[in-house]
Amino acid sequence: MADFTDRLKLNLSGTGKELTPQQLNDNFKAIEKEFMERSVNVSWFGAAGDGIQDDTAALQELINKTPDYSILHIPSGRYKITSTLQIGKQGMRIFGIHKGRYRQGKGVTSIEYYGTGPCFQIGDESLPSFSGFQNVQFHDLSIRYEGADRATLNNPFSQSVKRGYYGKGTTGIQDWKGGGVVLDNVLIEHFETAFWGYESDVNLFKCTEINYNKIGIHLQNRSSQFTSIALFTLGNDTALDLNSSNGARFMASQHIKDGSPSDIPILINDFMNAEFIGCWFEGLSREHKVTVPSFIQIGATKETKNVALRDSILAIADKYDDTQSVCNYFVDVVIGKKVLVDEVGGYPRNLKQLICFSGSSSTQQVTLRSHLDFSYSNHRYDENNGTGQALLLVEKYSNNGIEHLNETFVKAYLGLRQNIPAGSWQKVRFNQINHDELTEFDGSNSRWRAKRAGKYRIQVYVSTDPQVDGNRTRLALHLNDEQLAGSSAYAYLDDRVIGGLNYGALSGAMELRLEANSFIDIRVFSQNAVDILPGGGITYLTVSRI
Repeated sequence: MADFTDRLKLNLSGTGKELTPQQLNDNFKAIEKEFMERSVNVSWFGAAGDGIQDDTAALQELINKTPDYSILHIPSGRYKITSTLQIGKQGMRIFGIHKGRYRQGKGVTSIEYYGTGPCFQIGDESLPSFSGFQNVQFHDLSIRYEGADRATLNNPFSQSVKRGYYGKGTTGIQDWKGGGVVLDNVLIEHFETAFWGYESDVNLFKCTEINYNKIGIHLQNRSSQFTSIALFTLGNDTALDLNSSNGARFMASQHIKDGSPSDIPILINDFMNAEFIGCWFEGLSREHKVTVPSFIQIGATKETKNVALRDSILAIADKYDDTQSVCNYFVDVVIGKKVLVDEVGGYPRNLKQLICFSGSSSTQQVTLRSHLDFSYSNHRYDENNGTGQALLLVEKYSNNGIEHLNETFVKAYLGLRQNIPAGSWQKVRFNQINHDELTEFDGSNSRWRAKRAGKYRIQVYVSTDPQVDGNRTRLALHLNDEQLAGSSAYAYLDDRVIGGLNYGALSGAMELRLEANSFIDIRVFSQNAVDILPGGGITYLTVSRI
């Protein structure tokens, strides 16, 4: 084996003047040759790279016998690996050869894994927190599972192109408590998880392809400050699984035909500060005739906040069978706040709806900013599939500037005649909703709940049957009052004594400042028994934000 610690001199042509094209070409060749000689070559350790010989021992020896911060070179070829390659060195840089598309298999460095568990493992679980082996780099490599212990992907696209499998219990690269991992021109295919990080922070992925995996990139437990540039994902069940960490940036990534009816392409849960800038989101083809629930799900089980999706392109195919979307929603918010969708292009109109709210959380807040040159049949941009806050604030860019849509405006009214027994307070049963921009009115409990803090105007009109002469009636507003009897009003809107046999009416209005999740209801008192008359024009409640 050559002495790879020798210092070599680099002899380049040129005399300080402008070089000819031939001199430039010769210099580049010299630099490439020098790199090959300065780096430690796996062939020196007996690796064949023919796809037949087991090269596991050679690659492991290459890793073990080189010091921290070494440059390791793996020439083009197919390297059969049958068990996990353990990396316990700082700053190790592994270089292969990348020429054209990886899957052509010619002139590239292909690591073909036949084992179980990780193909490459950096550190291990026993290490103290954030004390693993940092700054390990992978350049110009194809890492693929080729073993026989396979399971089937749910993704219909991967199945249709005969690539719908992954190695059971396998991982392409696993990093325990290190971080600083760099993937540059690396392809990872057919693993249960392509990249898995635990306390794996400050990673950088450049021009990385993650294809045909059960899960593409999984980050958990403070695997923070992740940066990706020009990431490409294709045919995965789930492309990104971001969990219990802080800080991730995806710039100009392309997420193509990921997901299935039971798998969401991008999961962000118990996470803070994730940003997608100028990314391409492409759904499945209509020929597959299946629907992915949503492209992105936020906060499935724990609060997730500060997620920004800027300048997104949605390549969503036309609906199949004329009515069914290949993807129902761009974003599904379960428990999330400070979620921003800032400009969407492409074909968002082919979604069922742009935004969805699921579950029962009181923390569901999204701001949508866009030109909004598309619309849906219900003239809304969101759908509430749960019982949570479901707050969508819409800012539309137009020739008139920024228009604020989806402001609170509610009109509810009494649908059926309601009896008020003599001498009692009764909540007015506003059970019919004429308008509710933000779905804030609860018809079953006859109360309105503010989804966000602000100043509101409340107006009430109540009509009754003819009343006996001298009957006293009162109209009250109750704030955050769960008691049905024996409680005090927040404000009395009307108090009058009826004179003579005629139809009675109570009315009143007020402005008040409320905190988010505050709720109000309206109650009526009558000295004598009386019926409240139903109808949208005679017994109603309106609420508007001012």
